[in-house]
Amino acid sequence: MILRIGFFRGLNVGGKNKLAMTALKSIFQDMNFQTLKTIGNTGVILFDAEESKHTDAEIATIVSDKTGVPASFLSISYADLDFLLQNVPSWWNKNKDWRHNAIFLLENRSGKQLLADIPPTDENIEKIQLVNNTILWSSAFAEHKLYYKSQYRKLLKHEASPFMTIRNANTLSKTYEEATKMLTDDKNS
Repeated sequence: MILRIGFFRGLNVGGKNKLAMTALKSIFQDMNFQTLKTIGNTGVILFDAEESKHTDAEIATIVSDKTGVPASFLSISYADLDFLLQNVPSWWNKNKDWRHNAIFLLENRSGKQLLADIPPTDENIEKIQLVNNTILWSSAFAEHKLYYKSQYRKLLKHEASPFMTIRNANTLSKTYEEATKMLTDDKNS
């Protein structure tokens, strides 16, 4: 099994661009991906890439064409996800009053360059770590006045925003758990 973890940008966000995950799985099956798992309604799909040679760009185009929903897509290997989660900073997902997000960059955008473009942050209200090309960004949230001061809040207006897909720490943990289970089940079969 060649397990890939796929992240769609723009699906099922804020009640817009709705796409049932059963429909997404069906489209992937039509592309000859047989071993599939979606994570909730998050736009995350786990798939065995052994049987298909579609690129991420081709997958995005096919899904958009079949659904009429504009979508961007990025997939990473299980090894990349494992490396990311084995190298999270000590503060990641610890403070329950903060939001903890992983920002995946599409179309070979550089995380290092994006972070260079961001004004300095106040570590009392947000923390940032780049792992490979994924940005782990935690920011104060329970106190809205602190959140409104954060650079994270301004990120959605950044010129690179269309090239980001963001998942929270809980979704990332669930994705890793399900991916690990898929690999274990495959080895045991």
